Amino acid sequence: MTASERAKALPSLAATFGAFTSDRAKLALRTAPRHSIGAEELWPTAPDSTFGAEVETEAAEVQSSAMLHHGYRTWVFGMAFAQIDGAALDSELFYAGALVHDVGLEHIDPGRCFTYRSAEAAHSAAARANLPDARTLDVMDGITMHISPGLEREDSVLGFYLQAGAMADLAGLRAWELPRDLRVRASQTYPRERIHEVVSSCWHSEARAVRGGRAHFADKYGAFSKIVRWFPVA
Repeated sequence: MTASERAKALPSLAATFGAFTSDRAKLALRTAPRHSIGAEELWPTAPDSTFGAEVETEAAEVQSSAMLHHGYRTWVFGMAFAQIDGAALDSELFYAGALVHDVGLEHIDPGRCFTYRSAEAAHSAAARANLPDARTLDVMDGITMHISPGLEREDSVLGFYLQAGAMADLAGLRAWELPRDLRVRASQTYPRERIHEVVSSCWHSEARAVRGGRAHFADKYGAFSKIVRWFPVA
């Protein structure tokens, strides 16, 4: 990130920290969601497609079970948020993006953002499934954008909900908006396996390996790895 990019991103990072404090309080107090959509209605169905099957195989082969389950929970939560927001989200591409969005965190390449490795995992699955190039690029773009500070839905719907789902799972952002039964079912179906320790450690390593990158920015100015480790989501 350039100095100008960092300066522009700082206000959004401050807003995110404020939302974290507020949302965790609401979660602890079991504040009722502002919508009436039930957990059963929000629970997503995995796509029955060649690409879906290929990305499941890719995701299981190139990351730990803890990170894999984080990917599945990101899918559940991101899809739920899109439904709550009334946003149109490509279910097949989002499923793929969610399952491999953090693959690169466990395959750190010094000087290169981990999201590129994650996007390559999606590309590998897409190539085996003969997915059209335009759809392949869409999911890759969403993956690489999902850690961008200040990301708006207009920038990338897929990236926006990858970020929303992942942040709900790791930091509790917007988690209070999800029915408790949905969150419990997600953790039972896809066990957490001390994901807060796994991601915290990997993120800290990424921040050190890619100085000036987005992960380094989030850790330096937002203490992201510390928040994930010290305030795990139950």
